[in-house]
Amino acid sequence: MNPIPGTKTSTKTSTVNGVTTVVTTVTAPGQPTRVTTTTTTTKPAMQPASDNRQPFQPSQPQQQPRPQPVQVAQDPPEKRKSGFFSTLKKHVLRNDDAPKRTSIIQQNPPVVQQQQPQQQRPAVIPAPIPQQQQQQRPQQQRPQQQAPQLPVPVQTIRLESDDGPLDRLAEKMQQATLNRPPVEHHSSTTTTTTSQNGKVVNQTTTHSGDMSDDAIAQLKKSRPLLAETFGGMRMEPENIDFSREDNHARACPAGEAATISSLSHYLTSPCKGNKISQLRTIFTWIGNNIAYDVPAFMSGRYGEQGPEYVLRSRKAVCEGYANLFIALAEPAGLQVQKVIGVARGVDVQIGDERLGSPHAWNAVRIHGEYLLIDSTWGAGVCDLGTRSFKKLFRPFFFLLRPNRLIYTHWPNKPEQQFLNPPIHENVFRTLPAIKPESWDLGIKLAGRNRGQVIRTKDDYVEAEIQLKKRPSDGATGKVVARLNWKGQSLPVVSQWLREDEKYVWMVIKCWCPSSGSGELNVFGWPPGGDQTKNGPQILGFRVFNEGPGKASKPLLQQYVVQGFAFSVLEPLYAKVKKNQSQVIRVRVFDVQKGVTPALAVQAPDGGMPERLPQVKPGLFEITKVLTPGQWKIVNMTSEYGFSFAAVFDAE
Repeated sequence: MNPIPGTKTSTKTSTVNGVTTVVTTVTAPGQPTRVTTTTTTTKPAMQPASDNRQPFQPSQPQQQPRPQPVQVAQDPPEKRKSGFFSTLKKHVLRNDDAPKRTSIIQQNPPVVQQQQPQQQRPAVIPAPIPQQQQQQRPQQQRPQQQAPQLPVPVQTIRLESDDGPLDRLAEKMQQATLNRPPVEHHSSTTTTTTSQNGKVVNQTTTHSGDMSDDAIAQLKKSRPLLAETFGGMRMEPENIDFSREDNHARACPAGEAATISSLSHYLTSPCKGNKISQLRTIFTWIGNNIAYDVPAFMSGRYGEQGPEYVLRSRKAVCEGYANLFIALAEPAGLQVQKVIGVARGVDVQIGDERLGSPHAWNAVRIHGEYLLIDSTWGAGVCDLGTRSFKKLFRPFFFLLRPNRLIYTHWPNKPEQQFLNPPIHENVFRTLPAIKPESWDLGIKLAGRNRGQVIRTKDDYVEAEIQLKKRPSDGATGKVVARLNWKGQSLPVVSQWLREDEKYVWMVIKCWCPSSGSGELNVFGWPPGGDQTKNGPQILGFRVFNEGPGKASKPLLQQYVVQGFAFSVLEPLYAKVKKNQSQVIRVRVFDVQKGVTPALAVQAPDGGMPERLPQVKPGLFEITKVLTPGQWKIVNMTSEYGFSFAAVFDAE
C-alpha cells in the first residue's frame, strides 16, 4: 500500500523493568491520526534478567522491580556465634550478627543515589551493604533495562533532640506522634489600673517567657549529625550490660599489656565482629590502668604523650589518653578519630570567662551515628588542691551523644561538634554547668534560670529543676542544695512544685545575705540512694546579688526521712510569729512500696505529736496557733516513736 504524500510517522520506545513499549503515531493530510502500541516482555516480571541474576539468600529479600513505599526492615533470625562475646545484649538496636539487614535509607535511596556506582565508605562500624546494592548493574551495561526515575517516598526520621527516650522504628515515627511532655510556657503578668468614665479598669498584659532564646533552647535547634548510612534507629549504650566486657578488660595479664599490638589483640579478639564490645574493652582497660598526670597538667609541661610511652608509664594527660585509644583500636580495624578542643574541667569555675582548658577526646561512627568517647574523664577525677588523681571508673563517658557532651566539651573545629547545625560559641558559653551525674539521675533544669549565672536585685534566688520518674515504679532521684557565700555554707530549701505521670518539678529557693557573688550547688542521689552519705554535685550556678541582703531570712531546715520524699510548703522560714494562726502544709511524694507516711507536729512542750490530716493524696495539712518555742514536724515510726522531718521557731 503506497503511503499518502505528506504522511509522517513517529516512534517512541520506552522500557520499564524488562517490558518494552513501542508507540507508533501516523499522521497524513486529510486522514485521522493512527496510534499503534506494541508491548514486548523481555524477562519475567518481578525478577532480574538471567544474566544479571543475584544469588538468593534466606535472610535477604529479592530485588524489587521498582522503588516501593518505605517498609521497616525485618530482622533475620538471630544467629549465634562462637567466641567470648559472640552476642551483643538485646538492648543494642542494630545487631552485628545480621549483616544482611537492610536499613531504611538503603531500601529507598534518593533518585540521585541510584545513578551513582556503589562506593565503599570507611566507618567505625559500617552498616552492612545489601547484596542487591553490591551487585547493582551499571547503567551503561543494559541501557534498555533502565527504569525511568520515579518519585520515591522519602522516609522522614524524627529524633528527639533532648536526652529523652528514642523512637524505636521509622514506621512508628511515621504513624504516631512522639509522646513527649508538654512544653511549659512560662509567662509573667502585669496589671495596670486606670480610670475610665469614673470606673476603675484593670488592664492585664501577659509577657511571654518561653525561654526561646536561652542556650538550652538554642542547642535543641541542633540535632546530632547522622551519616547517610543511618538506618533510623539509635544506640542506647547506657542500657547495655557491659559486665563481661569490663571483667575481661580488668583481668588482662601484665604480659598481654607489654605492647600495643598484644594488648589490642587481648582486648578485641574475643569479641571479633562485635565492634561495640571491642570499643568497650579498650575504654575499660584505659580507665582502669592509666592515671592522669596531675603535676604535668598543673605545670603545663605535658611531656611525651605518644601511645607507646603512655602504655609504659601508665600515666598521661588527655592527649595521651586519646592517642592510646586510637592506637589500641587500629589493629582491630576500628576507625577512631581524635578531637582537639577545650573542656570545662576542675580548673574552670562556673561562670568563668574562659571557654575551658585544653582537652582531647575521641569520636567514632556506629551505624551512621557519631558518638563520642572521653577516656580521660572516664578514668577518674583530679584534686588540684592535693595535686592527686582519684581513680573512678565512669562509664557515662563511653559513646556519648554529641548533644550531651557539648555541655562541657568544645572542639576547635565546628564540624567535630557533630551537630547539625553546629552551635555558636556564645551558646556554649552560656550553657548551664551540668555534671554527668545529672543525666544518670534524670535531673534537668526547668523554669527561667537555665544558664550558668543567676542575677538578682532583691536578695532572692530560685532555680527550677525537673526529676524524671523511673518507669518501673515512679521513683525519682533526690536533691539538696547549698549556697556558698563568702566562705559560708548557707541552707537552701528545695520545694515540691508540681508533678505529672513522668516528672516531678522542684524549685530551689535561697536568700543572699549580702551583696556580692557566690555559688549555688545542687547535689543528687539516685532513687533509693542513701542521703546520709555525700552525694555528687549535679548542677551549679554563679549567683550575683545587687541587693543589700536586708531581705534575707533564715529558711526552715528539712531532714532526711526514710521511705519517702517530702517538701514543707508552709512555713517557709525558720522563724514565724508566735501566738498566731499558722498553716503547716507538707507535700509527700516518691513513696516507696509498703511505706505509709504518718506526719505529725510536736509542740514546744514535748508532748505527744499531733497527726497531720491528709487533705488530698500526698498533701498533709493542719492549722495551729503557735505557742512560743521550737516546733517540730515529725514522721511517726511507731505508736510513740518518730523521726524528725523539720523544725522551726515561733518567736
